[in-house]
Order: sequence, then structure tokens, then C-alpha cells
Amino acid sequence: MRDSEFEKVYNLYYKRLLIYAISLTGDLHEAESLVQNTFVKALLSYKEGGSLKYWLSKVLKNEYLNSIRYNTKFILNSEEVFEKLHTSENPLDIIIQNENMNELSNAIILLPIKYRMVVMYSIYMQLSDAEISELMNISKDNVRKIRSRAKEKLKNMIGCEKNAQRK
Repeated sequence: MRDSEFEKVYNLYYKRLLIYAISLTGDLHEAESLVQNTFVKALLSYKEGGSLKYWLSKVLKNEYLNSIRYNTKFILNSEEVFEKLHTSENPLDIIIQNENMNELSNAIILLPIKYRMVVMYSIYMQLSDAEISELMNISKDNVRKIRSRAKEKLKNMIGCEKNAQRK
């Protein structure tokens, strides 16, 4: 990959990959490190052919899984995780607040992991159902069902928040 091509790829996918990485890690610094490692691998080893965004997504996911294996972190208190995600310094909120999507991003974070991954792959990475099914080792029909259920959950979550704010 030439420098000019790499720069275009970086500018096109950096923000999407960062948002996806934050959704996985919940930490801006870890996410930035994952994205950096993903782009290093892209620069060094990507060969023409196939979907670049699919390849980048797969590399990022593998980098995340590798980081978990090597940095085995045990969460003793799950409440701490949710508190961290909902503080005013939530990295996901900081990145997308200019896009007026804070409410949606908070709801996405609370989704079960399979739902969250399908939503992130679909919306932020704009992968096809076939690419998502291959990444997650599930059928395309299952991808569609999970996305549909995730959307329904998000509607309910956001609807409940708005109703609570009105009262």
C-alpha cells in the first residue's frame, strides 16, 4: 500500500474503527491503541482483493481478542463497568456528541454484546450481512434477526428515557 493510498484509507476508516474499538473496550486509550495496531497491520500486510473495511474490522476484532488474552483483566464488579460507560467522560460520548447521537450511543453500549456487535458492524463499519455473518460465525438470517431485535431494544430503551424525562 502506497503512502497516499494509506492516507486515504486512514482518513476514511479511522473514526469508524475508533468508535467500534471503543464499543469493544470502553476505553479511549485502549481503543486508540487497537486502531493504531490495525492500521500498522494494514500498512504492512494488506493485499489487494476483497473488502478493505471487512478486513480492517476483522483485524481490529482479532487485535481486541489478542489484547484480552494477553492482558487478562478480571472485572470483579460489573457495576464499575456501567458506571465508567455512563460518566460524563465516556469516550464514546466525546466522539459522537457533535453528531447529536449521545442518546443512541448510550443505548448501544447497554445492548447485549451480540446485538452491539451487529449494530456496530452494520452502522459504523457499514459491512454487509454476509461480511457480518462471516465475522461472527453466524448465518445471514441470524444477522438480520439480531439487528431487528437490537433496533427494537434501542427503540424501547430510548422511548423509556424520553418518557421518563417528560415526567
